[in-house]
Amino acid sequence: DLVQQVGQRAVIRSLRYSRPRRADVAQFTKVGLHRIHVVLVPQNTNLRNSCVQQAYCPVANSVGILNSIMAAPPENTGLNDAERFVAEHCRRSFLSLWTYPNPQGQSGKELCDLLTVCDPDVIVISVKHIDFKDTGRPEVDLARWRRRAVDESVKQVFGAERCLDLDAVQQCITTKDGTTGLTIPAKGTRRMHRVAVALGGERRALFCSGVAGGGNKYVHVLDGPSFATILRELDTISDFVAYLIAKEKLQAQVMMEGEEDLLAVYLQNGRTFPDKDLICLDGGVWHTFLQSDAYKAKKGADEVSYVWDRLIETFCRDQHAGLLLGGHDIDGVERALRTMVREDRFTRRGLGKSFSGFLDANQQGQARARIHPDPGLATYVFLGCPVDLPREDRIAELKARCLIARWLHPEKAEVVGIATETPKPGQGFSLDLMSLLIPELTPEQAALAEQWQQEFGYFKNMRYCRRHEDEYPN
Repeated sequence: DLVQQVGQRAVIRSLRYSRPRRADVAQFTKVGLHRIHVVLVPQNTNLRNSCVQQAYCPVANSVGILNSIMAAPPENTGLNDAERFVAEHCRRSFLSLWTYPNPQGQSGKELCDLLTVCDPDVIVISVKHIDFKDTGRPEVDLARWRRRAVDESVKQVFGAERCLDLDAVQQCITTKDGTTGLTIPAKGTRRMHRVAVALGGERRALFCSGVAGGGNKYVHVLDGPSFATILRELDTISDFVAYLIAKEKLQAQVMMEGEEDLLAVYLQNGRTFPDKDLICLDGGVWHTFLQSDAYKAKKGADEVSYVWDRLIETFCRDQHAGLLLGGHDIDGVERALRTMVREDRFTRRGLGKSFSGFLDANQQGQARARIHPDPGLATYVFLGCPVDLPREDRIAELKARCLIARWLHPEKAEVVGIATETPKPGQGFSLDLMSLLIPELTPEQAALAEQWQQEFGYFKNMRYCRRHEDEYPN
């Protein structure tokens, strides 16, 4: 019936929960494991084709990474043109996983136009669209437009921040329709970023970011083209937040036509800003950067990084479609997915190469499993098993290998494991995703990891591969 509903031939495997046959790893590691993940795919599709060859299509707005993925209507109903402009760019980018349009404040009134939460960072976004009216009095026209487009937007940002600061305890976002979203980090731990987007000036009115309001609080003031460019180029939450933090620390006075020119300086300077008192940029810096061989080489090298994005999207999309089995036990996959999403673009390039390379090696019988210890926020374990291996055995092996990887690489507390079948033409695939988080490995866990390594040979005779990667290849 399920195959008939989607109108395609599919591979559906018989899956079940079972205590791992070899050992109950969870007893020792307290792993949050999402055991069963079914991906419904056409019969002639395999994992490598799905993740490597297809283009990345970001998921839409959500009120939780897994609980309500793609919950917001794609047409962004109920938004005005200015809000729809910003929300649409957010939907197309990484911010779709973290952003809420028109969230409610304590009184039930609109808090701000968009609120982005990725612990510990909170980004308050206000957007105003005011057409610039040319009456022949440039100074008067400019002052009037700034007052309505920029000052009012900044005012809303500070109002939203005051509302968030009212509660000393942690609170959850209330979405536009009244449902509960992600938890807002506590006041003492959160990092606030303030963004005002002013549309309609057509760059007749030049403005720049800076300190405003009480307490020397920094506000990022952007126009439409700059906002769209920044989200397109810094298309992971980590890259975007790093840029905001770098700007907030910038002491120099900046004179520029559009912020994309400042972004070009940031990217070409090793993702930092020059230590100068004055940065004066003529228009065209960004365009010149786009035409450079270095930029084109980077974009070409980054293509493989979207393998990682596609893998993330697979889990998100199938959760929304109801294809992730396992009831409410999603803590492990939730934590694993958050870690995967937080990886920046350059790190994803290495992860994409490692994962796609592993699929090739696994298909050729050269590798059953791989550890990717660095770079990354976690140690990653990839496992590919024969299609006829019982699912409970594959789960048990993934658990054991993750514990051994945690023991072999003690510098990182979290291990994220991804398991699938050995790729074969015309064969569908399933995925297991788990997160093993052990802040301090106990002697008992270390002894168990060593025992399993010796008993089963997991990661016992490893071949190490080190590769150098430049963000901007020669």
